[in-house]
Amino acid sequence: MMYQLNKKDWLKKKLRNNFFIFDKNEFPRFTNTSYDPVLFEIINSAYITKNRLNDFFTTLEPLIVFDGKKNDYTLDGSKVVEMKDVLLKDKILSGLKVFELSPKGNVHLDFLEELGAIIPEKVKNNSIPISGENSIKLKNWNEYINEKYDITFSNELMDENSGIKYENHSSVFSGFELYTIYANITKKNGFSIHSNGSVISSLYETYFQFIGFKVIEYFRNSDGNFRFTMIMEKINEKQTSYDEFLYIYTELKKRWPTRYGN
Repeated sequence: MMYQLNKKDWLKKKLRNNFFIFDKNEFPRFTNTSYDPVLFEIINSAYITKNRLNDFFTTLEPLIVFDGKKNDYTLDGSKVVEMKDVLLKDKILSGLKVFELSPKGNVHLDFLEELGAIIPEKVKNNSIPISGENSIKLKNWNEYINEKYDITFSNELMDENSGIKYENHSSVFSGFELYTIYANITKKNGFSIHSNGSVISSLYETYFQFIGFKVIEYFRNSDGNFRFTMIMEKINEKQTSYDEFLYIYTELKKRWPTRYGN
C-alpha cells in the first residue's frame, strides 16, 4: 500500500489549532439536518475546553477507514451511530453553557442537551427577535442576554440571503453587528462557531481582532456556493459598544471600501 500515514498521523494532519477539519461534506451526520457541521465543531470545542483532546481522537478513530480509490483515509458514515452512542455516554458538554440566536428547530438543541449542554430557555423558545423594531442590536443586546457562554454558535444566520439585513445597512454590516454581539457574550477562551453562512472570510480577520475574536479556521462545509463554517476563539474580555463598532467599521470601510458595505 502506497499510503504511509497511519490513522493517528492522519487525524493530527487534519487539525487546525486542535480543531479537526473534515473534507467538504464529510462531517458526521448526527441529526441529518443543516446543523451537523456546526454540531461536530461544538463537540470538538468542548473536548478542547475540558483538555480531553486525546479522548476525542479515541472517539473518532473507529470512524476513520482507508479508501483505496482515494489512497487516503476517509470518514465512514455508517459508523456515526456508534460515535453518537459514545458521545451520549460521555456527556462532554456537561456543565458548559451554550447559546444560539434564531435556532431552526429543536432537534439539534435536544441533542446538545443530551450531551450535557446548559441551554437557556430563551434559546429553546426562540424568543430573542433578530428582525423588526425590537430586534436585538448592539444598542440593546444586554436587555436580552445578561451572561456569558462557553460556546456560542449559529446556523444559516450569517448568510447574505438570511434576512439579517436591516434598515439601509448592508448584509455585511448587519452580520458584523451580530458577530459583535456574539463576541460580547462569549467567555474569554470560549469558542464561537458559525455554519452555513457567507458573511465570513479571511478578508475580515482585522475586524474580528478588534472585537476580541481570533479566527481559528474557516472552511467550506457543503457543496453550496459561499457556504462556510467559521471557528473563532474569544481571546480577551473585550466588550464592544455600538458606537465603537460603528467607528471601527467606518474606518475599515475607508481603507477597503469594496469589502465593507453600508
